[in-house]
Amino acid sequence: GANFETELIMPEFDRVAPAMPIANPAKATIALVTTGGLVPKGNPDRMESTMAKRFGRYVIEGLNGLSPTHYEGNHGGYSTAFVNEDPNRLVPLDVLRDLEREGVIGKIHKLIFTTAGCSTYYEAGTRIGAEIAQELKESDVDAALITAT
Repeated sequence: GANFETELIMPEFDRVAPAMPIANPAKATIALVTTGGLVPKGNPDRMESTMAKRFGRYVIEGLNGLSPTHYEGNHGGYSTAFVNEDPNRLVPLDVLRDLEREGVIGKIHKLIFTTAGCSTYYEAGTRIGAEIAQELKESDVDAALITAT
């Protein structure tokens, strides 16, 4: 029943207001972002699978989907077996291309952005998110579909 005080400094988490809905999805540019650690096969950039300090950006222009011969999961917090069988399970480029062809969305941004969210420090995650957001703004992206695990 004794009172105690922690010696740990507890983080204060930001509160972010939700964005307004996209006015006209048929004219919108949509970006794909994931904290699920999708990387090119073999992880040539040596992206971290835990405690990420950076993010990757990969060209998807001209692709109708993500092939397991070219992409794989790199994440220490979940089994990547299903992602390795079909990377579109994590980053649904195949479905978004269908929506793009049907005119439901305007177009898909030419890059995907990826990092591994497992055990990533709050400060690093905040910085990574801000850097990705800045790139998306500079590219006139209207919305991002953010997938996680």
